[in-house]
Amino acid sequence: MTIGQRRVKRVTQSDVAAMAGVSTAVVSAVISPKPGKTIRVGEEAEKRVRAAMEALGYAPNVVAQSLAGGQRNIIGVFTYEAVFPSDRENFFYPFLLGIEQGAMKRGQDLLLFTSSSLDRGPRSIFPAGTNRMGVADGAILLGEEPDKSELKRLYDTGFPFVTIGRRIAEGADLNWVAADYAAAVEDVIARCAALGHRKLKFLGSSRVREQNEDREQGFLRHGQQGLELSVERFDPAAIDAAWTRQCLAEGHTVVLTETFAHATALERQIVERGGSIPGTISVVALAAPLTVSADVERWTRISVPREDMGERAVEQLIARIRAPEDDIANITLPCGFVPGETLKAI
Repeated sequence: MTIGQRRVKRVTQSDVAAMAGVSTAVVSAVISPKPGKTIRVGEEAEKRVRAAMEALGYAPNVVAQSLAGGQRNIIGVFTYEAVFPSDRENFFYPFLLGIEQGAMKRGQDLLLFTSSSLDRGPRSIFPAGTNRMGVADGAILLGEEPDKSELKRLYDTGFPFVTIGRRIAEGADLNWVAADYAAAVEDVIARCAALGHRKLKFLGSSRVREQNEDREQGFLRHGQQGLELSVERFDPAAIDAAWTRQCLAEGHTVVLTETFAHATALERQIVERGGSIPGTISVVALAAPLTVSADVERWTRISVPREDMGERAVEQLIARIRAPEDDIANITLPCGFVPGETLKAI
């Protein structure tokens, strides 16, 4: 946490009442209207309460309303993916296994949020303006590209959460568990150099997120003496015959691709030229595909400790729930190197 940054507390009914200019009893009556209640809430007062709830990001805690306060030992899991990763071949599935293992070890129940989506557009933490995850003590957020404005809003409410993957949102001190992509790519470069490669190209995605920055940083930092390193970023569809011809003419002997889509697109161009990988040029994939196939095994690549990341995210979240006043302590876990058939010595 940066010096002078004040940690926000979780929004309560008292906060809503203060903003709306009503008593907490009125807020409670709006949230949980029951027949026979003595408190009657006027239309204007109800409007002010609901407006305050949305402005503050308050979510009615339906579990706490039925239990006598305290923690419920319930962890929420939210994913921004359009389909919840229940397929074993899905890239995100191992994260869920790790989360489940971590929850079981620590006596926590899991609550999966699979319906917090709008009729159109991406999933939202705040459908209809409120955080439905408030029924849990805290939550783990999973997905390729979370909405940064939602992360900031969730942080401002004081709701405990941990993201899987390094995330930065302006004005928020986020808690995350991430893979050490920078060190993994740096290791790949050292292995390529040991095999005689001297001219290496990093071929990355056009959309740059935190994990993309980390891979590029690992590619460029601590460069080996005598190595020529270059970076290009564009979509896989832009890998055409002209680009491939120029890449080879410039003398590159290995390409580090940020996605499997880049790797397979490059291979198609090489094959159309009558060449092969690694016969014509070597390729190392720096990320796993979102859907695993049998073809993946032959590629030289890095591996991400996904189950371990899921379990450590549970550990981090429980620590955040129990001691919200403590400083953020983010975790970066090492990746592995998987030898394959697409990298050869020269």
